This record gives sequence, C-alpha cells and structure tokens, in this order.
Amino acid sequence: MNNEYYDLQNIKAIPIGDYLHACGIEPAKRYNGYALFHAPYREDPNASLKVDFRQNLWHDYGTSQGGSIIDLVMRMQGCNAYEAMAHLAKGKVTTLISSSFPREAHTEQIRGEQRPSNARRILFISEELPLYLQNYLQKVRKIDLAVVSPYLRHIRYEVGGREYSAIGFPNHTGGYELRDNKTFKGTIAPKDISVIAGEANNAPHCIFEGFMDFLSYLTMKGKGTISPSIVLNSVSNIHRAVAYLREQRVVCVRAFLDNDEAGRKALQVFLSAGMNVEDMSRHYGGYKGLNEYHVSRQKVMEQKQKKPQSVVKRGFRR
Repeated sequence: MNNEYYDLQNIKAIPIGDYLHACGIEPAKRYNGYALFHAPYREDPNASLKVDFRQNLWHDYGTSQGGSIIDLVMRMQGCNAYEAMAHLAKGKVTTLISSSFPREAHTEQIRGEQRPSNARRILFISEELPLYLQNYLQKVRKIDLAVVSPYLRHIRYEVGGREYSAIGFPNHTGGYELRDNKTFKGTIAPKDISVIAGEANNAPHCIFEGFMDFLSYLTMKGKGTISPSIVLNSVSNIHRAVAYLREQRVVCVRAFLDNDEAGRKALQVFLSAGMNVEDMSRHYGGYKGLNEYHVSRQKVMEQKQKKPQSVVKRGFRR
C-alpha cells in the first residue's frame, strides 16, 4: 500500500466542475448551483451526471453512484482511492481555480474547516472485503456475496490516531455507512440516504431502513432483476427519501421497514406524503426486520439439508 500521506479534506475540496473543465468536459445543461454532464466513463446520451457546485458532490442518476471528486476520478481513471488522490495531488489540479465554474462559499468553508478529533478519516477504499468481513456477511447475516459485492466497499479509516476496518455502503452524497463483524455501526459523513437504480422498469421503489435489509432482499432475489430502491440508513432520513421520491415523481413504494414503533412511524410519513404504499413488513411479521427473518429462514433450510435422509432397511428373503 502506498504510505504517502495526502490531505484528504483539501483534495475533496477541489471543485469537480473545474476538474471536468480541465479534462475538456463541459456541462450539457446548467442550473442554479448545479449542472448536468454526459458521464465521461460510460455511454450516457441523457446527461445523467449531476454535479452540485455548492456541496462539491456528483451523482450519476443512471447508475446510482456518486460521491466526492475522488470517487469520480476512480471511475474515470479506473483506479483505487490512493491512485486517485495521487492523481489529484500531483496533477496540479489546484491550478484550475481560473475556470469559469463558480466556487461557492461552502467550498471555502470546507477548506478551512477544523475536523473534530473524533472524526473518521478514510485511509483506504477497496472493492474486495477481507475474509473475516466476508465470513461475517455469509455466516452470520446469510448474505450471498456473489450477488451483493458490487454494492459494498472495504473501508479502512482512522479515528483518534487508531486504524479500523469495516464494510462500507455508499450513500447518495458521498458518505458511507459502516458495519464491522461485531456490533459497531457508524457513518463517514455526510449522512444520507442511498439510492439504487434497479433494473425493473416502472416498478415501485423499494424502501429499506438499513443496508443489511437491502442485502437480504438482494440475496433472496438472487440474480433476478431488482426494483429501484432507497436505503434510509436511518429513519431520521425519511424526509430526504420523500423529497427524492417527489423529485423523481415516484408515487408507489414497497416499504420493507422494521416491525417496531420507528418503522410504523416511518410508514405513516410515506402515507401522509400521499404515496401509494405497500407494507411489506407483513411478510415477516414476528421478526424485527427483513434480515432477521432471512437469517431465521436460512437456518431452517440449513438444518433440513443437514438432517440425514431416513434409510429404509430391507431384510433378506429366506
């Protein structure tokens, strides 16, 4: 691993619009505070790449991927996070300040922002999970890695001078939900919903509270087509999900929420927003959530497979 240190916050503050401009990539449409581009790393006739100049983040509506300038360079260059940071740090992209894209005051605040001592700082991002995290997902959560791997990342991060490692699930604005193989749950800011484009056309959006429930849904579906989905990553993000659905003019959802008070309140928010909601929690009544139901069902199936088949003994004829 490359041990050279790069100032992550300063690199992430490099304006994405300036970087694209330096690459000869201009917006297809400009709006107040953001622009739409043709995604440079894939065929994109619809200009699905949104760059938010105020937050300095990007989101590809065609693939439901997004994040910081580092994530964008990883996609464009086909490299890992360290290589992207080296490209940005050594490529003199900070000289792009003379471009015509406006740099909002928000960007300048990020440059001078003081990180709290307990802030999590990403050290490394990989597409391959270490074996102990794979085992956790497969053996404890009963997740099929062959199906879910494209949605997960291995995140190594530092907090308070100590290094940690976790499963990372990216969200809508460049942050990550974190989970280890024990009891730790956390976030690398910003906290937000996760949006998955899905493959089933005109299907209702599926709503999940946490990404383990979403991974369970993928496992149960197998390699079949999936519906567009939103993972709340916290019920406190419910209004962000409603805002996104309204922006996309989505009126029908399937809610895979927990069978508890928080889940019921979240369901009411969707109903109050005038949406047609199918409450999928009735299919796993008696369980707190979808993953708990999935784990229980898998264990029953495993026990049946282990149970020896009864052998019919036949005597010899005399």
